Amino acid sequence: MPATYSGTGSTSTAGVWTAIVTVDGSDVSSRVVGEIRIDAEESSARTAEFTIRPAAGTSFAVANWVGKSVTIDIADNASGSPANVQRLFTGLIDTPTLNLVHRTIAILCTDDLQGKIDAMSNSAIDAAIPSSYYSNVIFNSAETGWRRAQDRLSTLASALDLDPSGSLRLTAWAAKVTPDLSFTNAHILDESPGLALASRTALINSIEIDFGYRFPRVKAEGYPITYSYVTSSTIAAHVAAGNWFLLRSSVEAAIKAAGGTIQSISYDALPNTTIGTFTPGPYDSLSCMGFTAVVSFDYAQQIEEQYTITVSAPNSIAAVGTLPDKLQGALEGVYPQVVAAENSMTLYRNDVSGIPPMDLATPVSGYTTAADVTLTADTNRTAAQNAMQTLIQVAKTRIAGSHRHNYVTASVPLNPSLDLPLTVDINVPGLHAVGKVRTVAHVLSPETGQAVTQFSLAISSVAGVGVTHSDTPNTAPAGTSPGSTELTGSPTAVFSYGPSDDHTITVTFPGVASAERNKANVALSSSYNAGLPEDILTITL
Repeated sequence: MPATYSGTGSTSTAGVWTAIVTVDGSDVSSRVVGEIRIDAEESSARTAEFTIRPAAGTSFAVANWVGKSVTIDIADNASGSPANVQRLFTGLIDTPTLNLVHRTIAILCTDDLQGKIDAMSNSAIDAAIPSSYYSNVIFNSAETGWRRAQDRLSTLASALDLDPSGSLRLTAWAAKVTPDLSFTNAHILDESPGLALASRTALINSIEIDFGYRFPRVKAEGYPITYSYVTSSTIAAHVAAGNWFLLRSSVEAAIKAAGGTIQSISYDALPNTTIGTFTPGPYDSLSCMGFTAVVSFDYAQQIEEQYTITVSAPNSIAAVGTLPDKLQGALEGVYPQVVAAENSMTLYRNDVSGIPPMDLATPVSGYTTAADVTLTADTNRTAAQNAMQTLIQVAKTRIAGSHRHNYVTASVPLNPSLDLPLTVDINVPGLHAVGKVRTVAHVLSPETGQAVTQFSLAISSVAGVGVTHSDTPNTAPAGTSPGSTELTGSPTAVFSYGPSDDHTITVTFPGVASAERNKANVALSSSYNAGLPEDILTITL
C-alpha cells in the first residue's frame, strides 16, 4: 500500500487533485466553497462537512436536502481529467444550515452507522461480530440493533464501523505484525507529529468480578435398618407368653408412615417346623421374625455459589500499581418450587403417583447422595458458565481498551488509503511508533489546493516494548458437583407384641442434618490474566 497518493504528490513530485462531491446523485463539486472535511473514528459514525453556494434564485426546501445521499471522492487531475478516483465518504445529509447573508448551505453528513446497524436483525449483528460473547444474564436480551452490537463489542477487542463506501467492517485493535503504511520524515508534514500519553487514572489493570449462582439439588438418604424381636431359639417362649407376630404389611406401613421409601427389604421368615409350642400355620408367610431394609428419604437443598473472579494484567500492575474496577452478575436456576418437588418425589417413590418427578438422586445405603437437577436452558449450569465467561471477556476488553490511550498524531499530504483498519509505522527523528489507526480526518480546500490527512494511532504501552503479557484461556470457573456424605445416626424400630399391647410397630428415622438441607453457601475464587500487546513506542528527547 503506497504511503503517498498521486493526486496529492509524492516525496519527489507535486500533485494536482480535484474533489468530486455529489448530492442525491447530482455533481455539486463546482458549487463547493471553502473546506471539505471528513472525520472517522473507531466504532463511530464517519462524518463529512462542506459548504455549497447554489445558483442564484435556487429555491430551498428541507425535503430536498435532509436525508439525501452524499458521496465525496478525490481524483488525480494532473491530466486534466479525473484519474485514480478514490472514495472518501458515502453517507446522508444530516443537517443543512443556511447562511442567508452569503447565500450558502453548510452541509453536515453522516455515514449513518447506527441507523444501518439498527436496521439489522439480531442474527445479522451476531454474524458481523464473530468470536464475541453474549449472555442473556449479563445483557438485556430485549436490546436490538446498535445496543446489541455494543453489548457484543464490549467482549471483543475490536472496532466496528463503515468503510468509505459504506460497508460494515470489524477490525481488531491489535496492530498488525507488518504495518500497512510506513511514514518517515519525507512523508510527515513539518511539525505535525504529536504524542499524548495516557494518564494513570485512565488505566485499568485489575477487575474483580462478583458472580452469584443459586440453584437446587435433589438429595436422597439411604438408611439401613435391621430389626429382630424373636428368633428360632426364643419363638416357643414367645408363643407360650401369648405374644403376637409382626405382619410384613405392618412393617411397610410403618416405614411409609415415617415418610420413608423402601428401596429394598428382606424378611426373616417364621420356622417351617414345629418348635415347642410353635406350630407353623398357613398364614406364616404374612408375618416375620424381623427384617433388613434400606429406606430412602428425598428432599432438596438450595446451593448458592459465590464466585470471586479476578482478571488482571500483572506486568501492568508491576509497572504502575493496581488500578481496580468491578463487575458483577447473578443467576438463579429456575426449577419447580422445592416443596412441590419434594412432594412429587415422595409420592412417586411410594407408588402413590405414577408421574415421575423431573429429577431423583440415587439412594446409597449409609450415605446422603445428591444429584443436579434439570434447570431451564436460560438458567442451567451452561448458562451460568457462559455468563461468567462473558464477564471475564468484558473485563479483558476493558483492560485492553484502557491501555490504548496513548496517542501518536501526525499529518501527511492527503492519502485516501489511510483508514481506520490500518497499522501505521511512524519513524521520524525522536519518535518511532507502530499502532492501529484510531482517527482519520481528510481536509480538502479546493480554493487553496491544499489536501491533508490528519490521523492518530492508538498505542498500547505500559510496561515497555518487548514485555510479554500472557493471556489465560477464557474457560469458565469450575463450580461445585453433587457428592455424598456418610449418614450419622441410626433408625429404630419398636414392635409392641405383648398380649395386651396394641400390636403396632413404630419405625423412627433420624432427622435430616441441617447442613444437608439448609442453604449451602460456597465461596469459589479464580484468576485470569488479561493479555496486552506492547506496541512499539520509542521516544528520544
